Amino acid sequence: MRFIDFIRDRARYYRCPVCNRGLEDCEVRLLQHAGDRYTVQVTCAGCRVQFVVILVVQGDGLDATEEAALEPPAAAEREPIQADEVLDVHLLLRDFEGRLTDLFSQPSAGRR
Repeated sequence: MRFIDFIRDRARYYRCPVCNRGLEDCEVRLLQHAGDRYTVQVTCAGCRVQFVVILVVQGDGLDATEEAALEPPAAAEREPIQADEVLDVHLLLRDFEGRLTDLFSQPSAGRR
């Protein structure tokens, strides 16, 4: 079974988080695939809200040809965000007062 077909089949068991309509007629688009993780964009057929789902698939349920076609370019693979990085951003923004554009004009060196 192809991966996207599998997701469409399983979508019927879930409901839209906004309008509560069943997702059996939703649009599904694969955004990224790395190893056993798939990032999928789902669009509700009722209210057209879009949301992203990250799925971890275990086992060999995909066709080999489908698996090869889903490989992302090597440049798309990045290191996961570390907990320390999230804390650094939190500390940076904790006492910040101003506009969002001000964040981009300030030097970031030496801030912690």
